[in-house]
Amino acid sequence: MNGSNDAAQRKALLAGAVGNFVEWYDASLYGLFATTIAAVFFPQSDGTAALLSTFAIFGLSFAARPLGAIVFGHLGDRVGRRFTLLVSVMLMSVSTVALGLLPGYAQIGIVAPVLLLLCRLTQGFSSGGEYTGSAIFVLENAPYGRRGRYASLMSTAVWLPGVFSILVAVTITSLTTPEQLISWGWRVPFLAAAPLALVGLYLRLSVDESPEFTALRAADRIESAPVAQALKHAKKSMLICLGWTMTYAVGSYILTAFLVSYMNATLKFSRTESLVVQLVWTSIVVMACILTGYAIDRLGRKRTAVSSALGLGICIIPTFAFLQHTSLPGALLVVGVCGLFFGGVCSTTVLAVVELFPARLRSSASAMAFNSCVAAFGGTAPFVATWLVGQGYSLGPGYYLAGVCALSAVVAALGIGNRNNAINPQDRLPAHRESSPEAV
Repeated sequence: MNGSNDAAQRKALLAGAVGNFVEWYDASLYGLFATTIAAVFFPQSDGTAALLSTFAIFGLSFAARPLGAIVFGHLGDRVGRRFTLLVSVMLMSVSTVALGLLPGYAQIGIVAPVLLLLCRLTQGFSSGGEYTGSAIFVLENAPYGRRGRYASLMSTAVWLPGVFSILVAVTITSLTTPEQLISWGWRVPFLAAAPLALVGLYLRLSVDESPEFTALRAADRIESAPVAQALKHAKKSMLICLGWTMTYAVGSYILTAFLVSYMNATLKFSRTESLVVQLVWTSIVVMACILTGYAIDRLGRKRTAVSSALGLGICIIPTFAFLQHTSLPGALLVVGVCGLFFGGVCSTTVLAVVELFPARLRSSASAMAFNSCVAAFGGTAPFVATWLVGQGYSLGPGYYLAGVCALSAVVAALGIGNRNNAINPQDRLPAHRESSPEAV
């Protein structure tokens, strides 16, 4: 029986992780090829304006995430976690492949960036339910007492696409001339999302509904209006989730989508050197996520969260200062240290979006809190960082992220529990619908 349970839990982990892989594969590619996308979709009379426009579309796409959070959160709490994940992975994959097929500005003029924005908005909408939905599905299937380790594996599913996309970008860049890269080379990685979509669809069709949602349905505990109930009863937990997620959101996009372009365009590292730094950083984050999962289960959520946020906040300003006066080995060192602390932020975030909320409101409350934060702070981070540097504040991105880290550390110290708050499978569901839904 245990072997059967273990197999089902591993299958649920793979089914949840594959959608995250597609989501972050697309986001990583967009950041890595930002300068190329700017050249394809915008007039080149002003290169800085074109790059800013490319990041502006990246930021605008995040405006669709809260809407996706409401729709997918409602479906997750009303229809089921599994159905929601099926829809989100299909939408996400279609938008990623479509982006790789779009004609550029030279072919259709101003319509090209409009279509680019439409693809990114669809991606943002589907992402509104993907990260939190997959985290919920996986952790509701996870063994009690080992959720930290399962959360860390979900985090690796977010950052492994970064490693994969960087390798793809390096390969494409090395095999094509600059002219070929702009003409067709950049499209190949986006089109490669098609087979990933088929794998994701197969895995999600082959798993059962999560045990906690099945128990809710059997106990007639399904909410008819989960979004409204979440806004009414889970406001405190949603604010805690939002305050903690700020570091994850800003850190993710400053240290990925922004950093490659910044090192290449401003600090005059070669494109290959910039990609190598990103590859090493992402690999360190993946390893740190795995180590952090064990630390969470042994030392607790609060200690891991606070120390990770503070560590990143302390390191990030010296990192940006050092990058201006160093070569490739020095850049690898300072950015790698930031990756060690950021891995702890990632794994703790997966737990926070699940364990802060009761099962019957979990999809709606977590999706709204997480995606509102990512839309407001994550999607805008590359644009803000680029603007700060353009205004002459070379350390501005570092100060911005450091301030966010300090705020999240305070939120974690006051609001994140140091024990496993998720429902124990041996516990009974509350007998009355009126029971307080607050989980913290």
